[in-house]
Amino acid sequence: MKFKFLWLFLLNAIPLLSQENTHFCATELPSEQWEIEFQRLIQNQNNHRNPTTVFVIPVIFHVLHSGENVGTYPNISSEQIDSQILVLNQDYSANGLNVADYPENAFVNWAINQSIPLTNLDSFGRIKIANSEIQFCSALTDAQGNPLSEPGINRINYSEYGWQNPTSFITNQELRNYIDNVVKPETIWDTTKYLNIWITDKNDAINFKGFATPPPLSGLAGIPNTTTNLNDGVWSYTKSVGSSDIYPNGIYFSTEVKGRLLTHEIGHWLGLRHIWGDGNCLTDYCNDTPSQSNPNAGNPTYPQSVGSCSNPSNFPDGEMYMNFMDYTANQSMYMFTSDQVTRMQTAMTNSPNRNQLGTHNVCNPSLSLTNNHSLNSIKVYPNPTSDTVTIEDNDSLISEIEVFSIIGQQIAKITENSFSLKHLESGVYLLKIHLKNGEIKVIRILKE
Repeated sequence: MKFKFLWLFLLNAIPLLSQENTHFCATELPSEQWEIEFQRLIQNQNNHRNPTTVFVIPVIFHVLHSGENVGTYPNISSEQIDSQILVLNQDYSANGLNVADYPENAFVNWAINQSIPLTNLDSFGRIKIANSEIQFCSALTDAQGNPLSEPGINRINYSEYGWQNPTSFITNQELRNYIDNVVKPETIWDTTKYLNIWITDKNDAINFKGFATPPPLSGLAGIPNTTTNLNDGVWSYTKSVGSSDIYPNGIYFSTEVKGRLLTHEIGHWLGLRHIWGDGNCLTDYCNDTPSQSNPNAGNPTYPQSVGSCSNPSNFPDGEMYMNFMDYTANQSMYMFTSDQVTRMQTAMTNSPNRNQLGTHNVCNPSLSLTNNHSLNSIKVYPNPTSDTVTIEDNDSLISEIEVFSIIGQQIAKITENSFSLKHLESGVYLLKIHLKNGEIKVIRILKE
């Protein structure tokens, strides 16, 4: 959306949303000076971007509890957290839940009216559901380089630190101050090596469920860097972590939780703004997202709120409620756009707390998920399965197949193209397929 001026609005000015399936985001907007500099970096990114670059971000979840057994709330199970990693990899690779629900004529006419470049459109002329070329993996080693007993998880008993119960705070600002000024400085891991995610319980009076820090742009005169090495990362309400589809035995605030809160908050962490520009018909600085009057909630139908904005107009296709940076229900959001991807790639290339991630060998990037379409002639079926899996390899491309758990633990090496998962527990597994040309492809299998 194009606007002549840069605007700064506080999130507190946005009306609160009452729907149970709405996550309320408390991420603060970066400054006007930050956006000006970021736009300069975006231009440079467009001129020099390497389309083959894939970023892999190691993740550590700091799970706050007060001595509960693992699996007892709020000390949630590793399986619930693992399901969140899977959701992130799906969503950021344009292969998330409900992408098939994208209307066949979505924003086609609006794209023509706004002269959106063909590179931002799919083969149907719709605004493209864009692959960010960013993947996430559970950290295998801690801040001192020691192996983690639970990949990607750091369990913190806040009672041992003498901290208050997070549920004792009854205002948004009180909880934010507690997380930013007490919890984070004592527990944060090297921000050049890890995406730090803190998850805690909260009081019911707190209406937000997550917030993130924007990418820092250090060394730039006049730009206040509110993101530091002592606060960089994401906070989330524990009951919003994971997916009730992938791990139904988890502890969620609603059966509608599909992991999209953290998809949204990590979008902020990578430089994205809310799609409505945090004000009535303001800008998110992405030309391929239609103007929007306010955050959407629930499960809208297409087209939504046609003509709600006039400068620029979102007529005749309305608002992009299925965008991850809106506030719709988890099952109704499933896309980033090409311009949003450019912002995220710009952050990963230029931000000093982003551009070193994935270079320290703290997780296994070879287990990043691969879109099925990139396997070309190799087919894996049935998926989901309750027993046998068949891998069709008509061109004899495969040299070896390994089976891993969702957290990266090797379960088996396979020599046959048909094998059974009947002996394994229900859940998500990863097939690591070694090709004879040296390439490695990883796909997920759901064992029912």
